Amino acid sequence: MKKILNTMLAVGCVAAVLGGIQAQAQEINSPAVRLHYDGNWPSDSEAAELRDALYYNMAIQAYMTMLPALNTIGMRDGAQKTFGAGYNVVTMWKNRMSAKTWVPTPNADIMYAMSFLDLKETGPLVVAAPAGVIGMFTDFFQRTIVDVGAIGPDRAKGGLFLLLPPNYQGPVPDGYYTYTSRTYGVMLFFRMVMPGGEDGLIPGPAIEVGERTRIYPLWEEEKNIKPMLFADGSGKRINMMYPTDFAFWTKLKAFVDHEPYAAIPPELRGVLAAIGIIKGKPFSPTARQKTQLERAVLIAPRMLLAERKAGRSDQRDLYYKDRQWGRLWAGATSEWMQDTYLDVVERAKFFQVAYSSAPGMVMRTINNGSKYPAAIRDADGEILHGSNNYKLHLPAGIPAKLFWAVTIYNITDGTMPETSQRFPGKNGFDNLAKNKDGSVDLYFGPTKPEGAPESNWIQTLSGRHFLAGLRIYGSGVEFFDQTWKPDDLVKLK
Repeated sequence: MKKILNTMLAVGCVAAVLGGIQAQAQEINSPAVRLHYDGNWPSDSEAAELRDALYYNMAIQAYMTMLPALNTIGMRDGAQKTFGAGYNVVTMWKNRMSAKTWVPTPNADIMYAMSFLDLKETGPLVVAAPAGVIGMFTDFFQRTIVDVGAIGPDRAKGGLFLLLPPNYQGPVPDGYYTYTSRTYGVMLFFRMVMPGGEDGLIPGPAIEVGERTRIYPLWEEEKNIKPMLFADGSGKRINMMYPTDFAFWTKLKAFVDHEPYAAIPPELRGVLAAIGIIKGKPFSPTARQKTQLERAVLIAPRMLLAERKAGRSDQRDLYYKDRQWGRLWAGATSEWMQDTYLDVVERAKFFQVAYSSAPGMVMRTINNGSKYPAAIRDADGEILHGSNNYKLHLPAGIPAKLFWAVTIYNITDGTMPETSQRFPGKNGFDNLAKNKDGSVDLYFGPTKPEGAPESNWIQTLSGRHFLAGLRIYGSGVEFFDQTWKPDDLVKLK
């Protein structure tokens, strides 16, 4: 009996071992393991290709998520290269901005004032904002710090704004509108409405408002505060665009080194680390990695162009059910928060062609906010092309308490097309020909369409696609309830 039991135990052990081997074989033959090389490593050559692909994909993700910051850096570098740096330097376009300034979707119909502040260098800064400006302060990711003007705490009366650097531990005096930036870099962006006259817009009063701006370090004595410099960018060739070559990555590395860790979320810091960009450490991509980075900075913009051309499947990017006009924020907040997620792709699409995002641009604020419908297609759904002629009908009663304007842009980067016309757009203060009912017809084409009034013609560049933007400042209730709607651009035969 004992011998039989020992034999049975031995058979059981063998069966258990065989069963384990069989289970192991079944595990190796599972679908997941078969997918991944039948339990073996990939070959060295394929492994190298896969690592290249991962590095490239991380570079694409870094481009998409960091474009808002590079957009700001491009504007700062272009302005400071032309006019110098300093908390006291404000760039204005005193005779209106033209196509000579390369910047995403600028507006030639309103006075701009821009300054790029560095709280790491200066410590807390005070900005005395004049009454009557429409503006904002944003950090270098273009996240709104605070609106200034009718939507801001000053309610268009002006006031003292105190900007604190990240992690500021010093005393904070009373009497200011006080806000803390998440980055040391801060962009000041003010706009001043120009009144209209017999010959169109009059810059003088807007210049006077803008030049009442004062900026100074909180703890500096009056005798040591630098005098303000209001540089004029009008008519000057200024490149304020984000980098389109390997400089994208070197400028990104400098930004990461300059800013505090908390300025960039940990997950995004991990993406940047995957391509070798780590705060305080050398950025030394291999030749192979540099090839992938150069490829990413070329392909990522084309990916965004493809997304913008296709439109969204959920149609949140359309203003109307029966029009082609689109919403640049696609129904998100000014920081691109949708109902349950951060809309990273929509944000990147915006900063490819635009800059500045604030609650006042998104909220439905009656008679005070601003709206920006944009069109890339005509009434038939065809892409707008500068070789064609188009007509845009704007019904009477345009709900713009302050002013309205229509401007065209290059679709790749949002710069103004440079044509024989001084400005690629028209506004409500121009001496436009109007229809008997008060409506306005605008015309687009490389040459003036037959029968179109000279005053109502916007010149396009033949052979190049364009984007048409409608600005409504002080947007009224008729815009929000859609009892007033712009027609689509209609292609003329």
